[in-house]
Amino acid sequence: MEIINWSAAKVLFDVMQALLTALMAIYVYWLNKHRASQTAIKGTHERIDGVEKKVVNLEHKMERLPNHEDLAKLQEQMSKTNVLLAEISASQKATSVQVNRMNDYLMNQPRGGH
Repeated sequence: MEIINWSAAKVLFDVMQALLTALMAIYVYWLNKHRASQTAIKGTHERIDGVEKKVVNLEHKMERLPNHEDLAKLQEQMSKTNVLLAEISASQKATSVQVNRMNDYLMNQPRGGH
């Protein structure tokens, strides 16, 4: 009688080798899945960082834009400017009438003596 049953040992070795190969396959699958997840997470973080920079940029631009109070002040200043322009226009018309009267007077004077 043999002390070691070589047929049983070979079967046991084959089973252990199959289990080890299966465990290695599972480990490689898990590792690749984890690596893909990490790559996806890193890509997502990069996109979020890009969006965050754009949001900060837009916030800075929005801070410099005029608000309702600024627009109200601007409208008030434009109204005052319109009133001043109307006054200047009236004054210019009056000056134009006076210049025309002087022109008519000078044109209608006799050219003779002084």
